[in-house]
Amino acid sequence: MLPYHSRQIGSLYFSTPRKVKIFGIRIDAIPKQVNFHLDEHDTIGQDGSLSGGPNAVLSMIDWALYTYSGEHRECAFHADNCPDKLV
Repeated sequence: MLPYHSRQIGSLYFSTPRKVKIFGIRIDAIPKQVNFHLDEHDTIGQDGSLSGGPNAVLSMIDWALYTYSGEHRECAFHADNCPDKLV
């Protein structure tokens, strides 16, 4: 996603529209926000699917917990905009 012109204003800022999904994890111990940007062509499925499915989300959570856990062994999850409600 490269800008067409650095001073261009409005919806035509990018020369090529791209669909991007974002998934963020907040690490309060540091404090830091880690964002994963998934391009429309990034997938984990063999058939080109599953770019935002449960396996992709769990892989990102697993990576963040492994990378930033250190000596901290507690975590809390808060999910927004989830299609299914957990009981």
